[in-house]
Amino acid sequence: TGSSISSNTSTIIIGIMAVISTYVSTLVVDKLGRKILLLYSVVAMGICTFLIGVFFYAKESHYNVSSIGFIPLISLCIFIILFSIGFGPIPWMLMGEIFPAQIKGIASSIVCMSNWLFVFLVTKFFTLLVSAIYLYNTFWLFTLFSVLGTFFVVFIVPETKGKTMEEIQELLGADLIPLLTENHDVLE
Repeated sequence: TGSSISSNTSTIIIGIMAVISTYVSTLVVDKLGRKILLLYSVVAMGICTFLIGVFFYAKESHYNVSSIGFIPLISLCIFIILFSIGFGPIPWMLMGEIFPAQIKGIASSIVCMSNWLFVFLVTKFFTLLVSAIYLYNTFWLFTLFSVLGTFFVVFIVPETKGKTMEEIQELLGADLIPLLTENHDVLE
């Protein structure tokens, strides 16, 4: 990106920002609510990946980007801060609040496995995507996932702030839980 900060120093700064942002999330999540933090997080992440894509599109198209060389670094920092406030910690919190006791263990295991599978896939295929569809399109693909995530948060994720497990299960349609757990030794 043309930054004068070394990659080691950048990694340390980003790690510190992530820790501080996650801590901030723990302070505000019960005041603001889970859903609003998720929404701000996913929208900001989408804007950041879009801007990074625009920067690299302009660079690939041979525009002079020297005056806006800060965009990728600033966008990445904002992405990490907002991820660490919303989409980083809150899904793990929601697992404990949303899954009823009958399926909490297996459901949490499936979610955790899915999370690490997607982390692996992004890490493994990032360079292949960049080679196949260029860096800017790769970031715009991430933007698309943020847009889909926005719809998911708005229309699917319930607000669990201040609600009991029973109220949360009513929001989710708890009538399905007995069907999922009846006569299934795996879930018992």
